[in-house]
Order: sequence, then C-alpha cells, then structure tokens
Amino acid sequence: MKKQFFLIGCFFLIFLSGIGRLQASAQEPVTLGPSRMIELAVLNNLDFKIALVQLENTRLEVQKMEAENLLSESTLSDLQKEITLLGQQNQFQLEKDQLFIKVVDDYFRLLMAEKEIESQEQNVELEEIILESVEKQVAAGYSIDLNLLQQGNEYYDALFSYQESMLNHQQLIMEVKNSLGLPREQDIRLTEMALPGFPEINLEEAIQQASKNSVALKSQSLKINQAERELEKARVSDDSGIEIKKLENNFTIAQLEKSLSQHDLDDQVETQWLKYNQAKNAITLSQKSLEEIRENESMIRQQVQAGLRTDEELLSATIGVLDAQSRLISSVRQVYQAYLELHRLMGTLDKGVLP
Repeated sequence: MKKQFFLIGCFFLIFLSGIGRLQASAQEPVTLGPSRMIELAVLNNLDFKIALVQLENTRLEVQKMEAENLLSESTLSDLQKEITLLGQQNQFQLEKDQLFIKVVDDYFRLLMAEKEIESQEQNVELEEIILESVEKQVAAGYSIDLNLLQQGNEYYDALFSYQESMLNHQQLIMEVKNSLGLPREQDIRLTEMALPGFPEINLEEAIQQASKNSVALKSQSLKINQAERELEKARVSDDSGIEIKKLENNFTIAQLEKSLSQHDLDDQVETQWLKYNQAKNAITLSQKSLEEIRENESMIRQQVQAGLRTDEELLSATIGVLDAQSRLISSVRQVYQAYLELHRLMGTLDKGVLP
C-alpha cells in the first residue's frame, strides 16, 4: 500500500522536475542578500524605472513652463511649479521605498520557504517510517487494515504538503526574479541570515526627522503659501466680498489640512516605533526557544546512538528544530519590516540604513 501512495505522489514530482529543468541550464548562481537584492531592483525593476522616468518628465515639464512663461504671475507660477514637482517627487519616493521594503521582505520569504521544504521533507520521512511500522504490524496480525489506511493517508498528506511547498517555492523564485530583473533560467542562492544589532531609535527624534523630510508636508506648506498669496491678490484687486471669503476659507482649509497631516504622521511614527521595539523583543524569545529545542534534539540524538530512543523520535525532534528556525526567521523578518517602515516614515530609507 505504501507503494500505491508513493506512485500517486510521483505524478507531482514529475511536474516539479519539469520546473527544475528551467534552472538546470543557468550560469553561475547569483548570491542574494538584502543589500544585493536592493541593488538589483534599483538597476532592473521595471516599475521603478517607470517611476524614475515619470519624475524626469515632470522636471522637464516644469522647465518647459519656465521657458514658455505659461503663467503670467511669477510668484504664483513658481509656487505651482514647486507643488507639481514635489507631488511627483512624493510619488517617486513612495515607489522607491515600497520597492526597498518588498525586496528585503522577499529575501525572508525565500528563507522561510526553503526552511519549510526542509521540514516537510523530514515529515515525509517520518510518516514513511510510521507507515512501514504499521505495515509490519498488520502483516503480523497486531493491527488492522483500517490503521494502515489511516497511516497511508497521513503519509500521502505529508507527501502532498512537501510537493506543495516545493511548488510555492518555485513560484516565489519566479516572482523574485521578475522583481529583480533576473532571467528565468538564472540560478540563485541566498546568503545565510544574519542577526544584526538593530539600533535604538529615539521616538522624539524620529518624529522630528519625519516632519523635516516629509515631502507631503512641504507640498502642503507651499499650498498654504499659494492660498495666502491668492487671497492677498484678491484683496488688492478689490474683488467681491464673496470671492474674498471663499479664498479666506481656502487658506484656512490649507492650514487645517497640513495640521491634520502632521498629526497623522506623528501618530504613524509613534505606532511604528512601538511595533519596532516589540518586534525586537520577540527575537530574543525566538532565539531562546530555538536553543532549548536544539539542546533537546542533541540529547535525543545521543540517546538514539546509545539505543535508548528511536529514529522516529529523532526525526520528530529534527522537525522541531527546523520549525523553531523558521519562527526565528519570521521574527527577524518582522523586525526588518518594522525597522524599514519606520525609516520610510522618517524619510531616511535607503540601502545605507540596513542594519
């Protein structure tokens, strides 16, 4: 019966081998870590290139407005040009920051996918050992066919999960290659995950930095200036009371909108700062858990060598270590996400801030 379950799974393995051949002809593997992935994304990512060209077009349009003097009033013209350019700069900054955060996160997604494959592979081996044991018990009359059927299902489920994790890994690799502009046939390998010392970030300084660097707030300051000058012009021109009142309201709205944006930004920075510090604490717990599980696995391995424990128990312990490693990767991933997002809000996100 074990062979029947295995044959069913072989159809999936044949499909997987077809995917694997896509990488067989690759050249020297590209080694990927967070920094290298950012470099490749900046060089090759198509969405990033589009955002860069759009920003350049906006700059050219502003130069054209200056050359042709499209607006008759120079002060308002200058303000409008700055607002237009800042708006596009803000969009470009958002695209760049999101790309940085995504490719770093992709690194950890790949690490977790690899660890999941290892765990699922060990689980298949474990279920196979149990299945062989049940087969022997049935043959000896110590167990019934129903137990064999149930364990066969357990083995098949484990095999299917293993194959599914391999498929998910291949799909993720294709997604990452597209994001980094790598050819489909290019082999990749990941650097070993480091556990950097994530720096302490002062909350008040983070809020100040965010306000200082916010393109959106700069744009709103220009809009306030623009609304004020339009109001002054209307008063000098002795426009109607209704028109002046509308412009006064526009000026007030511009001020209130900036105040609202400032409050929202302050709240976002503080919330992200809290997430960052909480995530750092979670790493310590994950490391401690992994150490304890590793010690237990090492003890069981010694007991197996002494004939006191079974291979089945050792496999279970090994799976526990792999799962604990995956949890640690997840913890580090969460800290990176919180850390990079905090720097995004502060307006200081670039490759140089990676811990």
